[in-house]
Amino acid sequence: MQFLEAEIRQVAETVWDSVLGVTLVPRPAIPPTPPRAVSGCVQFSGAWEGAVTIEVSAELARDAAATMFGVDRGAASPSDTQDAIGELANMTGGNVKALLPEPCRLSLPTVVEGADITTRLHGGELLTTVAFDCQGSTLVVRLLKKSENGKA
Repeated sequence: MQFLEAEIRQVAETVWDSVLGVTLVPRPAIPPTPPRAVSGCVQFSGAWEGAVTIEVSAELARDAAATMFGVDRGAASPSDTQDAIGELANMTGGNVKALLPEPCRLSLPTVVEGADITTRLHGGELLTTVAFDCQGSTLVVRLLKKSENGKA
């Protein structure tokens, strides 16, 4: 089992259900990154240093933005999409932060969108990856931890 895997699954399911009214279905395998993806990341600093990321297809990000902001899917702007994924990453990270040793601070979210993207935490290692089916698309949540010596 990966570090905090069950807890991270529960956090993601709760956040997406409470904010978007969407049920996430766990996937046993991690799928490849979609052709166009949106990724949100928040970092932890303090007694525990690392990051949590969420990654979705551009289509799922647009659907999430439309739901969050109460607009038609076609009316969700790129800024709306990035704001929605940033906020979902922030809520996910905030709930994961509660599981980590204190004191622990959470950064503001960073969002990237594009083709063939990856998120890397300098000097970090991947601890946990969980994936879900969500309305015909995939959501991937990753937990990364900065290594003790600062090297990957």
